[in-house]
Amino acid sequence: MQDTADVTRRLWALCGVLRDDGITYHEYLSELTYLLFLKLAKELGVEKAIPNEAGWEKLSAASEAEKLNAYRKSLKLLGEAHNATVRDIFAGAKTAISSPTSLDQLVQAIDDIDWYRARQNGIGDVYEGLIEKNAQESRYGAGQYFTPRAVVEAIVQACQPTPQDSVYDPAAGTGGFLIAAGLHARDENGNTPQLSGVELVSDVRKLGLMNLILHDLQGEVILGDALHQRPREQGFSLCLTNPPFGVKGSLTREQNDLLDFPTGNKQLAFLQHAYKNLANNGRAAIVVPDNVLFEEGVATSIRTKLVHDFRLHTVLKLPTGIFYASGVRTSVLFFCADGTTSDTWFYDLREGQASFGKRRQFTSEDLQDFVKCYGPDAMGRSARKESNRFRSMSVSDLAANNYRLDVITSHSDAAHTSTVTVERMLESTRSMTDELDAVQSNIQEIEKLLTSFVEAAGSPDRTQIS
Repeated sequence: MQDTADVTRRLWALCGVLRDDGITYHEYLSELTYLLFLKLAKELGVEKAIPNEAGWEKLSAASEAEKLNAYRKSLKLLGEAHNATVRDIFAGAKTAISSPTSLDQLVQAIDDIDWYRARQNGIGDVYEGLIEKNAQESRYGAGQYFTPRAVVEAIVQACQPTPQDSVYDPAAGTGGFLIAAGLHARDENGNTPQLSGVELVSDVRKLGLMNLILHDLQGEVILGDALHQRPREQGFSLCLTNPPFGVKGSLTREQNDLLDFPTGNKQLAFLQHAYKNLANNGRAAIVVPDNVLFEEGVATSIRTKLVHDFRLHTVLKLPTGIFYASGVRTSVLFFCADGTTSDTWFYDLREGQASFGKRRQFTSEDLQDFVKCYGPDAMGRSARKESNRFRSMSVSDLAANNYRLDVITSHSDAAHTSTVTVERMLESTRSMTDELDAVQSNIQEIEKLLTSFVEAAGSPDRTQIS
């Protein structure tokens, strides 16, 4: 029986078929997006959204010589479809495939998959797996828009979305948070939350729309910059997001006018945007780089507001090496718009933890203790017990530390001082190892690009002017 992981491996392996055409990983994912949409629309019985002449059967039945022309015609027709979502996905769509033989092999391989059995295990998971593969294979492209599935699942398990929720992600990317929330909340009658997102990059938004469709979910993903949008008047009941890291460049005056605290740091801007879009009694979980926890100036003002105007009940310190960028250290802030903070609980998944990366994959199992400690109450009000990893700080202690969220003090700190020092040294070593891995990976990517360039330059077929 073909499970989703097996189907994902088979589809990703087909990248080799297109490599001679100079197709990059990101382009390959886009090509699969287009082809899988046509195939799965047929499998799922939703071909009514597709123009008659653009369906999978027409493409599959075309001869090898005619297949590339048929595919190009289908893309044009799909970009003009009556269905708005289909139009959005295929707007301006073009294929980077130049070999009819390569396309014929790809179509045949997709046809050969047992989609009936794959569907029993969740066709949407196949596509989600392809997005993850793309993020793993390249530290560029979609990787910066992909949040590790284990992190998404743990956050959603903690926040427990329901069909009554309105879920918002202002940095939607490929739709991971929206989809996980929709699937978690879907009841026996098929009811799901209202799913809304914003995505700045057109191609990534298309991947998100496709991802929603393949998970049989409906949602709105607006193309644009969330930081240009005024907070929604009624707010959202749940905000889940992982804003892009390392985004440089100052915000415009218009963007800063929408914030409580003007800033040039987009992570701080997204954090403000998130809490300003919460409805009364709403809850949020936002992934932030660690500098948000300790920076002074505007960051201190924002943390102070989070503590006094919201209930910042939980901070999850994630290990390094789990995101597809070298040395990124992140934490997750959980807060609610239902009162002020009395104490904040800190779960440290970094100290004393094995280094994660390609050698040691980060999985949902690594976060199950956090989910257990978080408790069954979605608002973070469950009774909690301190442990080596899970400790609390009172609001007065937070204030005494200038509202820094990276300094955790408790009655047991003295016993942990030497251990923490050693672990920080080990963490530094692990981080350096991860960075070396990243450099090696980048060198390999450059070698691949140079090899493709040299092969292309030496091929008469490629240099011929048509």
